[in-house]
Amino acid sequence: MKFFVSLLLFWQVVYGVNFVYPDFKQCYNRNIHSVVHFGAIEAIAVSKHYALSYLKHKPNRPYVKHDPFLGLYLFHSAKTLKPIEFKDTRKLALGEWLASIGPNSLYVGNFAQRGSGIDILYSLGTTVKPNDMITCLCYKVYGLGVGDGRFIPSELITRFIKAKKIHYGSIGARFEQIGEEVVVTFVNPFYPGNKLQVGDIIKSVDGKAIKTLEQLEHYILFSPTDKTVTLKFMREGIFKNEKFKIHERQGGGVLSDTFLEYKGMYFDSQLRIISIKAKSFAAQYGLKVGDRLLEIDRHPMKNQNDVKAYLSHIHKKELHLLMDRDNFQFFVKVNL
Repeated sequence: MKFFVSLLLFWQVVYGVNFVYPDFKQCYNRNIHSVVHFGAIEAIAVSKHYALSYLKHKPNRPYVKHDPFLGLYLFHSAKTLKPIEFKDTRKLALGEWLASIGPNSLYVGNFAQRGSGIDILYSLGTTVKPNDMITCLCYKVYGLGVGDGRFIPSELITRFIKAKKIHYGSIGARFEQIGEEVVVTFVNPFYPGNKLQVGDIIKSVDGKAIKTLEQLEHYILFSPTDKTVTLKFMREGIFKNEKFKIHERQGGGVLSDTFLEYKGMYFDSQLRIISIKAKSFAAQYGLKVGDRLLEIDRHPMKNQNDVKAYLSHIHKKELHLLMDRDNFQFFVKVNL
């Protein structure tokens, strides 16, 4: 039924047919003028002279700033633009009717899932294309589409627009919401003196109770570098309190997330290196774009989660990575 409604509304926009309930016609007409183009780049006006775009690849035109974790680019326009108005997603209820609006399309669906941060985005139960505006019936915008039914929420977008420096914090772990508990799923061995283990259940941070993954992620991601936070967590029925210093996060979002990013290596889904950070271990060792990670310590690696899972349980001071370069295989020794 949702697919039928979405398809019907698409044809109504294209061919000017009258809309049916829920009626997003006024919303479409008001926001469509905020779509701007910089050559082939589609963007959304966020102020009178700035527009925002989600892009999978670096554009071939100048931009003001870039969030590598979310794939957001901010562009300057000499022409005066008509900006959209953002609405806070914290008041958005599951099941609420929303529209995904593009230059020649309009799809309607229900708000399907809340996100937690840069790794898990919000989702809508209908078609969402890159740079679609996710709007409510009152025309205000909840976020920007990235495709596959997902969108970046307004809070992350406005934070990006206002930020002088793009920064996300980390305490050396990745987490998952399991029922009503927030559980450690992966542990970064490159985080100095990491005190967390897979399976730890997070109870509070700086005395504030943690009930959802979104609460924890936002607190950590948005904390400044070198801030110290206190976590209360439960391990095998025993409560523990430990202090953690916020470090600069290196992977996640649209970037690879294997923990080897802390050594300067960024991978695609097949574990081929797609970029190398300047002056990093990977650069100094001579690794190249296109090199593929095959094994760590003789353990085969097929995807990024395999790498994180293995690194989460190591108890030694060095790793041996088996790499492949044009059918020539070689080892790389990485110290922790």
